[in-house]
Amino acid sequence: MIVPKISRWRWGLTWIAGLLFLIDLWGVTTHQAWVTVVDTHLIHLIRQPLAPAGTQGMIMITSAGNPRCVVWITLLLLAVLVIARRFRAALMILINVAGWAGLGNTVIKNLVQRPRPTVHRLVAASSYSFPSGHSVTAMLLWGAVIVLTAYYLANHPVWKSVIISLASLWIVAIGVSRVFVGVHYPTDVLGGWLLGFCCLTLTQWALTRKGSEL
Repeated sequence: MIVPKISRWRWGLTWIAGLLFLIDLWGVTTHQAWVTVVDTHLIHLIRQPLAPAGTQGMIMITSAGNPRCVVWITLLLLAVLVIARRFRAALMILINVAGWAGLGNTVIKNLVQRPRPTVHRLVAASSYSFPSGHSVTAMLLWGAVIVLTAYYLANHPVWKSVIISLASLWIVAIGVSRVFVGVHYPTDVLGGWLLGFCCLTLTQWALTRKGSEL
């Protein structure tokens, strides 16, 4: 199998994502006016009244990104990859979820110490607000699924397209749901996505830079 090299455009997107994350971080930590403007407009756009079923659906989506669900999904993926003897792929999942999304995100949250929104919340949430842990985790976990799917299902374009599309939509849905239920600002979610994408690229690069297969 061909080792999944990281393309130039992927590195370009990673550098852009890193720069945008730093801008977002700077704006949040220095209380820039544009952060408030962006958050206010997007909150009004996203938090539109939905039918009870729609609201419950958003709560279910955001709950699916809770630590307990993520742990079980991660363990299932690790078990499948270990049984298939894809140890580097399993290590990629483990580093992303336990390392970057777990430890790394917690460190940044406690350094920034941004309070959560004061709007009416549909679910309970603790700790600080920036970046969105659900968004970081979604990008790292399901982003890894996208990377591995593109690699392992390269000869099955239909299945590859379906899985990548669903995983991408899920990443977006998790982030949007965090704003809808009132526990994050949009700039928290954006920061989570950007940070997660950068870490995803770094993990893949570290595990494949010497020509090793995932």
